[in-house]
Amino acid sequence: MVAKKTTRGSLNPHDKINRLIAEKNTAMQSQDGRLEVALAIASISSLVTVDASKDPFTTDPDDLFDRTFNDNGVGISDDQMASFRANLKRLLPEISDDIDQIPENAALSIEKVAEFVKVSLLAAGGGH
Repeated sequence: MVAKKTTRGSLNPHDKINRLIAEKNTAMQSQDGRLEVALAIASISSLVTVDASKDPFTTDPDDLFDRTFNDNGVGISDDQMASFRANLKRLLPEISDDIDQIPENAALSIEKVAEFVKVSLLAAGGGH
């Protein structure tokens, strides 16, 4: 068996590639669009707040992604969905055409919209 060549302070190639993969996975998770969805909601709903200073970010209500836009704890109407989309497009201009396709129906699941944003970001190049 051949010994691994490493120099002091450096990683062997297997550890290095594993570290690189882990870093990219972390970056992708932080760029999945969920924060932008939450911020776009909070910008039009006085019932929702986002604390982006924490990693991961937090929301109030803490189960925001389990709710619909028209939930009593979110308070967004069908008429306000256009504002939500406009705010989201400002935050994620690289997928603005996809965001235009989100129905202006406040009965939509916030989680489903977040999933759509994530796959749109991935299709556009793996995040922003």
